Amino acid sequence: MNLDEINRIEEIFRSSTSSDELFDAFQDAIKLKLSDIGLYKILLANPTLSPDEIKLFTEKLIKEIPGGSFDLLMWTGKVFEHHTDYFNYVNDALSYYQRALSVQPESHKPLLSLLGLYNYEISLPINQKIFDVIDRSLSSVNLKSKIYYALSKHYKKCGDSNLEIKYYALAERAAEKERFRV
Repeated sequence: MNLDEINRIEEIFRSSTSSDELFDAFQDAIKLKLSDIGLYKILLANPTLSPDEIKLFTEKLIKEIPGGSFDLLMWTGKVFEHHTDYFNYVNDALSYYQRALSVQPESHKPLLSLLGLYNYEISLPINQKIFDVIDRSLSSVNLKSKIYYALSKHYKKCGDSNLEIKYYALAERAAEKERFRV
């Protein structure tokens, strides 16, 4: 594989302001069967891409590199989470984190990312969706202590000391069990 070609593609992914050029470089990368997820993360984070283009590239990559689907879904969720137009793309972030969770239901990472979407300033419907997903998924997660600690911090921010203490205690118990499992 030609390192110059890979470097050329990476530079286009990193700095191009043309959707057409990005698409052409993406096609070249696929033809070369490049499977470096880090390279494609650069593409997906390019601010030139529209949300629809980000989704298109992500779906194509999941088909081309199925072993990287979890990382791609998590990354795409992060891209949407940090989009400048948060209110219009937070549901996309939620959707990609949920899909990542369906790929690796034992992983705590999607749930932590979902909790990061919670809006403390405005009561949004997505806040309830986040907790619905956490409630449905927590039993499958291997490292429950991480989720419980995050929930304890969440309730502290919300000013609910009873739930803060409850989840902190659950986190401590879960962490103790997890230490013995390793």
